Amino acid sequence: MTTPTGPPYTSGRRLAAATAQRTATGPPAGTGRASVLTVAGLLALAPLARHTGVGSSPAYLLAGLLAGLPHGAVDHLVPGWCSARARSPGVRLAVPLGYAAVAAVVLVAFQAAPTPALLAFLVLSVIHFGAADEAFHAERDGRPVRHRPAGVLARGGPPVVVPLLVWPETVDPLLAAVAPGVPAVLGPGLRLLALGCLVVAGTVTVVRDLRGGRHLDAAEPVLLVALFAAVPPALAVGAYFAAWHSARHVSRLLRAHPANRSDLADGRWGAPLGRFARAAALPTLVAAAVPVALAVWPGRPFDPLSVTVAALAALTVPHSAVVAWLDRRGRPAGSPA
Repeated sequence: MTTPTGPPYTSGRRLAAATAQRTATGPPAGTGRASVLTVAGLLALAPLARHTGVGSSPAYLLAGLLAGLPHGAVDHLVPGWCSARARSPGVRLAVPLGYAAVAAVVLVAFQAAPTPALLAFLVLSVIHFGAADEAFHAERDGRPVRHRPAGVLARGGPPVVVPLLVWPETVDPLLAAVAPGVPAVLGPGLRLLALGCLVVAGTVTVVRDLRGGRHLDAAEPVLLVALFAAVPPALAVGAYFAAWHSARHVSRLLRAHPANRSDLADGRWGAPLGRFARAAALPTLVAAAVPVALAVWPGRPFDPLSVTVAALAALTVPHSAVVAWLDRRGRPAGSPA
């Protein structure tokens, strides 16, 4: 029997290789569907939540933020997973030290200048959330990671922009608890301008995804806007952070860890999840202990919400830098070319 060698056979081999590459390195589509189903479920319960007041307590926000902490707990290991140079003793020591130094500077900034610090954190959150979703979709599809401005704003804007406009009576006191001057800076005109930019970016992104045949991706910006418009912000932000943003990033990290490659190729998720849980356990406990320690600091009690937001911001700044580096790498070292 003669083996075909013409273009159709070559194209078939290339398609199979591309499929294998996505299976080995891209985040699973199931994670994206699970986050979408979670948001859809919250939307279905939104009338009940608004009628009963369930979800309006800041406790839901704090719970979601704490539940999402593990997604950044292995940042100090990520460079070593993706680059042989980063496995040297000097780099392995420099990464956590630099991470801690940046976090400390952010904490000091929130104490010294809370208003500009919180405003900068809100802008960074939009960029970080949106860039994370753009990277998630690109890796899932086997495409290069490119952060298109419209896509970043369309996907990262809803968790920040929509609550500011739709729920000011709830959001403004929370912002004021962290930085009293922020609600006044974010006046009605600025909030409407931000919403207009979000609508334009969302329209561009939805149309682009529909033309590319990515119908579920096209629905996501609309779904997120509906979530943050209909569900009380404490519950919406907490659920989004834990079940959407953090879950998708953990999915990417499982693929990035070289030790997981054979397990994931065979469809085994138990061992990779166990490795991640063991690596993230101690850093998560340390990160969670920071706001607790500040809240019970003798002689100067801190508001739990304000210290949690400050601690989250302190972790988000270096975390965003690590994720941006990961996005530029595009693919873990040693993965299929």
